[in-house]
Amino acid sequence: MERYLGAFEHLYWLYNQFYPMDFATVAKLQGQFSLDQLSTVLRQVQQHHPLLRVRIVTDAIGQPKFVEADDEIPLRLVARTDDQHWQAELEVELARSLDWQVAPLLRVVLLQSRTESELMIICHHAIADGLSGIYLMRDIVQGLGGKTFERSNFSAALSLESAISGIAPCPKASPKPKDYLPPLSRRPHPHIRNVVLSPELTQKLIQRSRAERTTVHGAISAAFLLALAQQDVKPRDVMRCLHPVNVRSQLSLPMPDGVGLYICLCMTTHSRMADSAFWDVARSVKSQLSQIDTARHLVEERQLRQPTMANLTDATAFVKELQSQYPCQLTVTNLGRIDMAQQYGNIRIEALHAPVVMSGVDLGRIVGVATLGDCLTLTLSSTPMIDVDRTLGDRVATAFFSEGVKRLELAVVE
Repeated sequence: MERYLGAFEHLYWLYNQFYPMDFATVAKLQGQFSLDQLSTVLRQVQQHHPLLRVRIVTDAIGQPKFVEADDEIPLRLVARTDDQHWQAELEVELARSLDWQVAPLLRVVLLQSRTESELMIICHHAIADGLSGIYLMRDIVQGLGGKTFERSNFSAALSLESAISGIAPCPKASPKPKDYLPPLSRRPHPHIRNVVLSPELTQKLIQRSRAERTTVHGAISAAFLLALAQQDVKPRDVMRCLHPVNVRSQLSLPMPDGVGLYICLCMTTHSRMADSAFWDVARSVKSQLSQIDTARHLVEERQLRQPTMANLTDATAFVKELQSQYPCQLTVTNLGRIDMAQQYGNIRIEALHAPVVMSGVDLGRIVGVATLGDCLTLTLSSTPMIDVDRTLGDRVATAFFSEGVKRLELAVVE
């Protein structure tokens, strides 16, 4: 079975060749299971989600399509040392691009000790979004707890635009360049930093955000925008923040909790950051996002991009132009409150660190947010500039993340 990539999948596939942005979902687990058990569950879950069984090939005129394959999900076992070990291991993993020509377009790493483990899923962004990683993690842990899954047909793997009304048919494709780039084998390791807020602080954040007529997402965005404004050696008149927004509720999907790329990229702009009050910035984020009609935005984006991609002759120029149209200093990708149980048989999910995204640009900073149970988790992934001293980059990443967390805590308790 096969199908051509939809417009947004095509866009992410192209972009990923020049500015790799694979992403990871990490779960901290309590309870014991064997590598063989996990391998069996992965095989079942792979059959349940069609896009976990594909590679990407190009046809005679260079048009990319998903082609189903039967290759198993690569699984690697690592002896776990401590609670921070997964961050160092994931920095190495995200610096190693997934090859879009080889199925499947994900891999799994298990860090395991006698009583605790971290399960890491690394995915190519053309087949999945952040919530896909959560649904996939849930299915894996359910499988470890005894649940079985049936195979889903490839027809269930719809592209975003085929599941939303108001999008015109694709224009006829013309010949494209056939010398697409192979994956980059060597990239600087991202800096990953993480914190799990206490139940008390998480609840205060929710309550204070509501009292200030904004959202938790607005507050988190404000904290890291202000931290970035303080750290920036070249103060900017305007700062831009990118917000991936889940659009599954607006789509007609055969598997609404399936693996796929179902997001809309929205941007907010903020001026005179050095003089801005925390809650004013948080309210501005909420206000700007609430004014975006995501369904209309998707239609406009698709109608704008698809003709260009259908007649593409210079992939490099196209991707560089695309990047210039989304000049942002920060991305905040918030998966919200995760509606799932934490206990599955003898396995318990203690925390979710997601999404952890390999930023596609130098000095890119992406803050992933997920709330499971009573605790909110913040995970920073920042990409250093090539040839910059690693130790210095570590210090800069730590300082930025610490400042953002501190600003969030102070704003909530003041």
